[in-house]
Amino acid sequence: MSKGRLIWLAVVAALLGWTGYTILREQTPRELAGAIAQADWRVLLLGVPVMALYIACEAKSTHSILRVLGSPQPFRKCYFYSCTGFFFSNITPSATGGQPAQVYYMNRDGVSVANGTIDMLLVTIGYHTAIVLYGVAALFVSGGLTRQLGGQVGFLLGVGFTVFLVLNLAMILFLFLPNPARRLCRLAIGAAARVRPSLDRARLEARLDGYLDGYRQGASVIRGTPRLLPKVLACSLGQMACTYFIPYLVYRSFGLDGFSLWQVCALQVLVSIAVGYLPLPGSAGAAESVFLRGFQTIFGMGLVAPAMILSRTMSCYLVLVVTGIVTAVGHARRRSALGPAAAEG
Repeated sequence: MSKGRLIWLAVVAALLGWTGYTILREQTPRELAGAIAQADWRVLLLGVPVMALYIACEAKSTHSILRVLGSPQPFRKCYFYSCTGFFFSNITPSATGGQPAQVYYMNRDGVSVANGTIDMLLVTIGYHTAIVLYGVAALFVSGGLTRQLGGQVGFLLGVGFTVFLVLNLAMILFLFLPNPARRLCRLAIGAAARVRPSLDRARLEARLDGYLDGYRQGASVIRGTPRLLPKVLACSLGQMACTYFIPYLVYRSFGLDGFSLWQVCALQVLVSIAVGYLPLPGSAGAAESVFLRGFQTIFGMGLVAPAMILSRTMSCYLVLVVTGIVTAVGHARRRSALGPAAAEG
């Protein structure tokens, strides 16, 4: 195992350890179990179809994009790609493993790498745009609840907003104004090369041209099918709404009703933005800690830790297990399907 991966594992372990210490400092394991047992499991079970819909929304985006690109795939395969993306995104730092895995499996099903890359580009633009739109709306809906996040989380939220907004603007710039984008990036590469002469400027510029070529093809697809991007954005809005809805299900499962659906979901939007850009697998550790701080007013001291456990289990860990099984089964089926052909070759 590489040194970098060991460092990341140590960071994640430290964050999870600190979160566990924070929880157990306030409640014993028996008290936590007793509080979780109070939840209405009939309400919590609604989280299963909600998270299934979460995966389906991205699958629908991919299904629509690949049809436009002339590489149509059955919806069930697109659902598999989305499961694969969720699984690998949540076990790799900065979610770097999700999209390459999806493109890999698309390619094994006959989709060219170029078309798979364009699909991921358009899905990412829809995803980031949805996050920014929900984030702006959440600031208005949450009202005084944003003050409960505190200074440190508020700082993370500000950085998160900035990161998502800059990334989204950069992708739109690359998509629709590639020449100005190329000039800006070449200037940045030149400045970095002067600061660090060991950088391979030619290699970086070649990679830049490769990225921009993908954006150029994506822009061509959008111009040829103007309804595609709004459809992808609608799917992304639906996808993110699913994950933002989970804490409200947990809230209602405890029989609480002092805060509205919009307030609870808006707070989850802000919590997600505060940790979504951190280079941690599935935001592990950070997401739990920020939830404990942000939702204390909503659930109260006695229920906030059980609520965090249930919410993260439903929206992340349970889905991670299911998508991992789907990925493993799909991978095995593809290997077995290629086995006879490979043997004949």
